[in-house]
Amino acid sequence: MPIRAFELACALIIVATLFTLSRRAPWRTLLGDYGALAVAGWVGEETCILAYRFYAYAPSWDAHVDRVPILVPLIWPLVVMSARDVSRALFPRAGGFARAAIVGVIVCLDASLVEVVAVRAELWSWAEGGHLDVPLIGILGWGYFAFGADLALSRLPRVSVIALAPLTTHALLLTTWWGFFRWVLRGDLGQASLVGMVAISALLTALVVRARRAGDGIPLAVAGPRMIAAGALLRAPGERRPSGPRSLAAGGLRGNTVSCGHSPRGEWPQAGVSEVRPPQR
Repeated sequence: MPIRAFELACALIIVATLFTLSRRAPWRTLLGDYGALAVAGWVGEETCILAYRFYAYAPSWDAHVDRVPILVPLIWPLVVMSARDVSRALFPRAGGFARAAIVGVIVCLDASLVEVVAVRAELWSWAEGGHLDVPLIGILGWGYFAFGADLALSRLPRVSVIALAPLTTHALLLTTWWGFFRWVLRGDLGQASLVGMVAISALLTALVVRARRAGDGIPLAVAGPRMIAAGALLRAPGERRPSGPRSLAAGGLRGNTVSCGHSPRGEWPQAGVSEVRPPQR
């Protein structure tokens, strides 16, 4: 699929998903949350790229706001809002930090597919590999942002998400980077990462089945846009396509919409928008 056709598909998915969400929330509330999350998404992306230089977007995207393609912060709200809907459907009794953590885990699962497919399609690139060419902290960065966003939207005035979600992302990135990922699980993780992802997926599938047996399930209005977005993602442009058992295993995990990854700073060389070089160890 050409990049412009892919971008058009993403724009249509954004509009369709907003109309679907409007059935469950007033337009004023929906657009208020969407706008705040979009600004927060751009702030998170821009500050992570400028601060850490650990990933960069391809120049093939049509429109950028500085380092970030304009579609990315427009998609970010749907990633978070969809995960919040799923968490409410499957775990309606969860609240506070527990629900924010569930939202973060759901978004990390989405990232485990989105990142692999998007990197293979050359929509963006990372300074070093990890799980199928994606560093683990890049996948976790999605969840960190979603965790902070859910806390802000659940407990504070809506506008607070613009600061709290990016700040939470940076705090957790730096903590987990210097406390763990700076020293271990770097570079190509090979088959070990697939074994880990399959095990995590199996565990979470069991939890979902348990929730469904308790009468909690995901309505079609929530699941439908996610399935459509996952299908569009698998048609992402680029020369390299996932193939073989490793990529099939990655594709078997959950998907949502194309978005962005974050990662923290070690000792990176400076990299431009179209080039990312590996860090010096």
